[in-house]
Amino acid sequence: FCISVTAADETRHRIFILSAAAAAVILRPKITGNAVIGGRRKHRSSTHSRMKLRNLLFRLLAGALCLVLFNEFFVYYLVLLECQWPTKPHPVNGQEPVKVMLLADTHLLGPIHGHWFDKLRREWQMHRTFQSAMTLFRPEAVFVLGDIFDEGNWVNQKEFDAYVDRFRKLFHTPEGTQLYSIVGNHDIGFHYATHPYLTHRFGKAFNNTGVTMTSIRGVNFVAINSVAMEGDGCQLCETAEKELRGISAIFKCGRGVGHGCKSVPKLEEYSRPIVLQHYPMYRESDRACQEYDAPQIELYRERWEVISKESTDLIGELINPRLSFSGHTHHYCHVAKNRLGIEEYTLASFSWRNKNNPSFVLAQISPSEHTIARCQMPVENTIINIYLVGGIVLVLSSILRLGSFVSQLRIFSRGGRREYRKLAK
Repeated sequence: FCISVTAADETRHRIFILSAAAAAVILRPKITGNAVIGGRRKHRSSTHSRMKLRNLLFRLLAGALCLVLFNEFFVYYLVLLECQWPTKPHPVNGQEPVKVMLLADTHLLGPIHGHWFDKLRREWQMHRTFQSAMTLFRPEAVFVLGDIFDEGNWVNQKEFDAYVDRFRKLFHTPEGTQLYSIVGNHDIGFHYATHPYLTHRFGKAFNNTGVTMTSIRGVNFVAINSVAMEGDGCQLCETAEKELRGISAIFKCGRGVGHGCKSVPKLEEYSRPIVLQHYPMYRESDRACQEYDAPQIELYRERWEVISKESTDLIGELINPRLSFSGHTHHYCHVAKNRLGIEEYTLASFSWRNKNNPSFVLAQISPSEHTIARCQMPVENTIINIYLVGGIVLVLSSILRLGSFVSQLRIFSRGGRREYRKLAK
């Protein structure tokens, strides 16, 4: 009996061990499978999170790049597309009018007072505006009405050469467009501070320091050095007056009223000239302007903000112009009838450094008529505001997306812990 009971217990013990082993074999794959599935889920979610973070960074960088491209390239075309050539005057003798672009006071910063970021920002603005205008309008001639440089009267020869190279790169013109530069007080100094050396080197670089004439299809442009219109008998002034009288003889002979015309160069076609100079003709203030954008009206001083009454009258007497363009004041002004009884345009500065809303002029000119259009450039405050608003939108949208991403990550993390606890149980 005892042997029989012992055998029965041993049999039950073996059955229990076998049953436990079978249960272990049956349950083991289920536990391992759940663990693998949980690991795969965790791996997939981790990969998905990394992809979301990469997409967020990519969108942020792409948005910033689009903002920069718009403000530094496309905005110039969008703004300048608002401007068009003025109505074309009637052709004279079968010749089309001359298409001209005029600008003033670029004031390229120099090595003395020019901060590198100020230089980069303002020169890039002028470069993009000018090159966009060249692409859109393709003028035949471009006239820069003085103060090309900000420190032209202070720099040494090496620095001046670098100045000239920079100007030519920034204001490069395509084939078929001729660039003419008029001298200003920041290029050679005011009358009291200028020197023959400064005048000579500017003339060597730009072929213009006194009084010169350019004729294009019967349209005659006379460029005048305003600094030399002091009228005090200095060498610079005497030379300029002599050149002005020489050009006067050309026009008189062209009209058939001159003397000794055999030795005088002949005009292709006579027409009253257009004066190009840095200082405006004499006027008391911008109250004489039919259009102006100066923030406040100030009285002008002769020989400082405008040329003198005597010099204005001398120009009128000698060459009898029909139209005048100038710069120097940094603000736009259109005078229907100035001291000489002719139309005059004073151009605003082309640089953001001097003008928040710079502009330039497009003109179509025939020997007897002219039409003028003023072209606005991008406003500096507008560009700054676009950067600020665009930057804020990019940052806020990135923060919101990042917050959503972190919330999803937390939810996944909590879910993973719950699943782990279930498996542990």
